[in-house]
Amino acid sequence: MIKPKVLFIEDEEDVRNAVRFILEGEGYEFYGASNGPEGIAKITKFDIDLLLLDVMMPGIDGFEVCRAIKSEPSIDLPVIFVSAKAEATDISRGFALGADDYIIKPFEPNDLLNRVKRVLEKYHRLRKIRSGN
Repeated sequence: MIKPKVLFIEDEEDVRNAVRFILEGEGYEFYGASNGPEGIAKITKFDIDLLLLDVMMPGIDGFEVCRAIKSEPSIDLPVIFVSAKAEATDISRGFALGADDYIIKPFEPNDLLNRVKRVLEKYHRLRKIRSGN
């Protein structure tokens, strides 16, 4: 069975490492990036299946990363924001930019795993429909 590849763009290394531990423990292949440009480069390089994305990062914030990814027709990638920005306007903005989910930090590991699994299953079904299989 192929392990789904998950990229987490997060500037805080301890948060990236915690998510790495959670996801790798469930059989996901984990990739991390500390900023937007590094993460965008890894999306195509490693054929990522799901993007986890922090909002507050130096330079290019997560909203701008999401906008860039969703505006690129060659990239069909689900996005889950993982952020401490918990205001309704932030969450609405994330969904308006095309996010599939929005998880507020701090989060429970099982909640993260359930949402990752749900979004990956949804995208897998949509890709099968699009390909006619």
